[in-house]
Amino acid sequence: MKNYYLRIPILFIITILSSCSDSDGTENPENKKEFLITQVSFVDDTEIDFDGVGNIWDYEYDENQKLIRVTQYNPRDTYYMIENNLIYDSNGMLERIKVVKNTPQHQDEYLISYEEGKVSLYNFGADIKNYYYNSDRIITKTENVFTGSNTNFKIYSHNDNNQLNKIEYGTDGVTHSTRVFMDFDTGKPFQFHYLFPTEDFIIMYAYNLKFNGLGKPFSWDYGYFEYDVDINGNVSELKSFSDVDNITEYNGGYRFKYVEK
Repeated sequence: MKNYYLRIPILFIITILSSCSDSDGTENPENKKEFLITQVSFVDDTEIDFDGVGNIWDYEYDENQKLIRVTQYNPRDTYYMIENNLIYDSNGMLERIKVVKNTPQHQDEYLISYEEGKVSLYNFGADIKNYYYNSDRIITKTENVFTGSNTNFKIYSHNDNNQLNKIEYGTDGVTHSTRVFMDFDTGKPFQFHYLFPTEDFIIMYAYNLKFNGLGKPFSWDYGYFEYDVDINGNVSELKSFSDVDNITEYNGGYRFKYVEK
């Protein structure tokens, strides 16, 4: 059986806060609305059924807009659904993620520790995943630590506007590749990053962290992005293209749904 859960997502939007002004200098009330993301659909360029949708992630919040559940499934095989339930301590800090799969007796629980400048997630894809962040709560480095083996890392560099403009990938302290982002549109705030729509989203949302400041890039060192927006100006679909040796290829992307706060 083809495994639909192993393909690494390309891009993801977390939340969009509109704060730009009209051309006459007055604020447009519509631009001050805030939105929560409720669904991400991965568009797989190799699939032709279900409108090309691969994995789907649904996000649920409580009455206080606290994220409480992330559910992952594939429309071709909804039996293999994964439900991630968020458990908070008495101070409202996320302390555990309980993962339930709809197979008999299958349930996992992952712990989270928090200190100033660092959040650690234990045994969710790696023995430990560390998120390091600066005083602006922007993530500057992540590590996937495999105890007794190796540590894979990503270093995130930003320009003067805190826009993510480079990622360095490496293992055990040695960088082996980079990715550069360019041509930012800063007309509307926008969260952009190469992240996984489950654990990265959970950690960022729960601890008020981000990978990127204002703006979205329209190009990277081997391709470019296209965006569709809804009536509220939120990105409804992101399309990724590679452009190497004058050969352009569509690489899929993501679709997004939101609810107003």
